[in-house]
Amino acid sequence: MSGMPALNDPALHWESRYKRNCFVYIVIYGLLGAVTGITNNTLVSYLDLAAPKVVTGLNIYTAIGSVLMAIMLIYIHKTGYKKVLVVAPILTIATMLAMIFTENTQIIAISYALLTAGVGIYDFMYPLMYSVYVPRKIRTFMMSAVMITNLVTQAVVTFFGGKVVVWVFSKIMGIGYDKASVLSGNQAHMTGSTLHNYITSYKSVIYIAIGFTVLAFICSLFLKERPSDYTETEAELAERKAKKAVNFKMLAQKDIVLFVTFLALIRVGAYLVTPYFPIYLNNFLHIQRGTVSTIITLQTFAMLIGYTFAPWLEKKLGSIVSISVMTLSCTPLMLLMAKGNIFGSNVAIAIGIVLFLRSGLANASMPVQQSLQMALVPKNLRPAFSSLTTIVNAVVGIGVGLFTSLFLLKDPSGYAIAYYIAAAFYIIACILLLILKKKYNRIMEKESEEEKIERKQEEQAEKKEEREA
Repeated sequence: MSGMPALNDPALHWESRYKRNCFVYIVIYGLLGAVTGITNNTLVSYLDLAAPKVVTGLNIYTAIGSVLMAIMLIYIHKTGYKKVLVVAPILTIATMLAMIFTENTQIIAISYALLTAGVGIYDFMYPLMYSVYVPRKIRTFMMSAVMITNLVTQAVVTFFGGKVVVWVFSKIMGIGYDKASVLSGNQAHMTGSTLHNYITSYKSVIYIAIGFTVLAFICSLFLKERPSDYTETEAELAERKAKKAVNFKMLAQKDIVLFVTFLALIRVGAYLVTPYFPIYLNNFLHIQRGTVSTIITLQTFAMLIGYTFAPWLEKKLGSIVSISVMTLSCTPLMLLMAKGNIFGSNVAIAIGIVLFLRSGLANASMPVQQSLQMALVPKNLRPAFSSLTTIVNAVVGIGVGLFTSLFLLKDPSGYAIAYYIAAAFYIIACILLLILKKKYNRIMEKESEEEKIERKQEEQAEKKEEREA
C-alpha cells in the first residue's frame, strides 16, 4: 500500500481505546476469514453432496439469514457491538455441528440460514465500528487493512481446504492422493461407500472451521466499548437538533435510494455466480477438487491485491468513480467465465487467470464502498442503514434464489448463463451510481462535524480516566 499513513500521527487524534478495538477486530475478522474460506467453498461442495436441494435454492436461505442479520443490526444501537460479536460465534458453531450430524434436509436448510447470519454479521460490524473508531483521513486505509487480513486467512484456508478433503479421502479409502484427486473431479459417478467416505472427508474440514470460530469468540471478549460508541450522546443529539437534523425519513432521500439500488443490482450479479463457483468449476468444467481450491485461493489473493490499491484509487479517482470504473472493468471477464468450455484442456489455467483478474478488479474498490456508505448517513442511522441494505439483499436473494432454483439451474447450462446476466446488472448499476459523482465523489476527504464532536468527547473521557487513575 503506497503512501501508508503514519497511524501514530498526533494530528489524527486517534484515541487509544478506539485504536485497540480496531486491532482486536482485525484479529477477529482474520479468524472469520478462515471460517469463510470453508463455508463459502468446502461447505457448499459438502452440501451439494449431502443436501443438493438446499444448494439449488442457496440464495433463498442466504436471504433468510440476511433478514436475521437485519434484525440484529436494528438493535445494535441498544446492544452494542460486543454482545453481537459474542453471540454470533455461538450461533455459528451450533449450526455447523447441526449440518455435520444430521441428514435431514429441512434442518440443514435452517442451519445454513442461521450460519449465514452468524458469519455474515461480521461483514457489517467493521464498517459500523470503524466509522466510529477510525479518523476519516485513514478510514479507507484501515478498511483495507481489516479486509486484507480477512482475505489472507480466507485464501490460505481455501487453498488447503480442498486439498485436506482429498487427503482425508485418500486415507479413508486407502489409496494414493493423486488417485483420490482424480476421483474428486467426477463426484457425480461416486456411489455407495466411496460417496459416503467422500462426504465424511468434507466433515473433517468443517470441524476446522468450528475451531477458528471458537478462537473468534475468545478474542471478542477483549473488546472495550462504551454506550457512546453506538448511540448518540447528549451533545451529539443537541448538535443534530440545532441543525434540524435527521430522522428515519433520511433513508428515503433520493441519494440514499439511488445508492441502495446500486447495491441491490450488484448483489443480483453476485448472488447469480458467487455461491456456485466451486460447483461450476468442479461439476461442469470438470476441474479436479484440489485444483478448484487453488483457483478459488488465487481469486481470494486477487481480492487482497485489489484491496491494497483502494486508498490509492480513492485518492486519484474519488469514491464514486473508483467504484464505477473497477466494477465496469470486470464485466468482459464475466463473459469469458461463461465460455469456460472453449479453453479445452487448458480450462483450469485459463479460468484461473480470468477469475483472478475479475476478482481483483471487482473488489479493488470495496473498501472505498464500505467507507462511503457509512459516510452517507449520521451515526445514529448507520445501523438502520445497514439493516435496510441487508433487507434489500434478502429480498434480492429470495428473488434470485427462486429464479435459480425454478428456472436458471434446472439445466446445467444455467451456471454459464448466470455470468451473462450478472454482467448486464453490473453495467446498469454503475451507470446509476455515476449520477452521485458530483456530490459524493470526494466526501471522504474531510472530517464531518459529527466526527469532531465524537473526537472531543473521547479526548475528555480519556483525560477523566487518567485523572481518576
